[in-house]
Amino acid sequence: MKPAVLVVADSDSYLKLATTFLHRLGPGWDRRVVLARTPVMPTDEQILAAFEGTDLDPADLEVLALNQFNSQTIGEDLVFAAATGPVVAELYARILRTEPANNRRTALISALPGVAFPATRKGWNYRRPGDGFICHSHAEARDFSFMNLDDDGHQPTIMVSKLPFLRSTGFPTQVPGTIKRLVFAPQAKVPFGKAEREQILISLERTARLNPGLEVLVKLRARAGEPQTHLEAYPYDLLFEQLVRAGTLGKVTHLQFVTGSMAEVLSKESALVTVSSTAALESLDRGLPTMVLSDFGVNAQMINVVFESSGLLGSLDDLEALNFAPANKPWLRENYFHRVDNTFNESLMILAQRARDGQLKTDPEILAFIKHQPLRQRVRTALPTPLLKVLLKIRRQLRLSQQSSTRSSS
Repeated sequence: MKPAVLVVADSDSYLKLATTFLHRLGPGWDRRVVLARTPVMPTDEQILAAFEGTDLDPADLEVLALNQFNSQTIGEDLVFAAATGPVVAELYARILRTEPANNRRTALISALPGVAFPATRKGWNYRRPGDGFICHSHAEARDFSFMNLDDDGHQPTIMVSKLPFLRSTGFPTQVPGTIKRLVFAPQAKVPFGKAEREQILISLERTARLNPGLEVLVKLRARAGEPQTHLEAYPYDLLFEQLVRAGTLGKVTHLQFVTGSMAEVLSKESALVTVSSTAALESLDRGLPTMVLSDFGVNAQMINVVFESSGLLGSLDDLEALNFAPANKPWLRENYFHRVDNTFNESLMILAQRARDGQLKTDPEILAFIKHQPLRQRVRTALPTPLLKVLLKIRRQLRLSQQSSTRSSS
């Protein structure tokens, strides 16, 4: 009998992780993917983009509320919580509370959908009750291992895999040729400030003007107002419209805004630029010129410290000159482009078999840990979607107000 896996996702980036993970596992497993009903659920277009290039059918995608998950409703051996932290924690809690502590039959694993370096305590605590935590590079595994040492009691096994949408077996092969298309991949959270984002759009427009014949695309994860994994205070498409109305970009503009799959826009004659996005890894995987902008800082706050010694850092001036540098091979080996063998899949098989045989145990410390989950986390996963959207909008306005006050006082 095949081992069975259920993947629960909640947002566009996590759904992409879910589908590519199941595609890589292959038909040797009974596979099912479910979308948890939350305010960050992807649009129909985002769902189709997440399934593109996999052997899964988006018509099979189920949508369920979190309160429908427990040990009686889940028949799979393995549950992969490919979701935001509060959803992972609530899903884990619902399963662990309803299963026997000494002969549990559902194994629990989780992962983050892209770059997870440096490790963060907040993200780790959401996922700590699981049996396994998947890292996608040796650097990530070391960082989370150090965090693991700080906690007493149960610790999930840290497993090293590879981001499932990366297809190169080791160092990616460089694609020679002239750059005819420049793709900018935004990161929803950084840079936070409006002025910095406007600076990027102005530089992209200047790049197009300085390089006649160059197609410049801004590849959005979602258009303004559409759901995505992280809140975006200043969506680029809205900022662009404001800059056009103000005359800042001139009467004729060259930027195009697109959505859908990144694979569709990264053609062989493309190059990619970002401040901090997993899209940089997709671009490298295809052997394309790739740049991570350093103008706004390279640090944990900008979520780009992982690229410090990559050789990929560049400025807006470098961008306008199309001055792209190759990645350093030692960095590639430590960060996402290592060679993989069957160890990870074998570990999943063993974990699924142990669950099927009722050999898993839930540590009493973990049962106490999930009993006292923060109220904010429970509210986020339990409130009706319309009410939660209102609360999230209020939170966004408060963040903008606080940011504005900080700048005024400095």
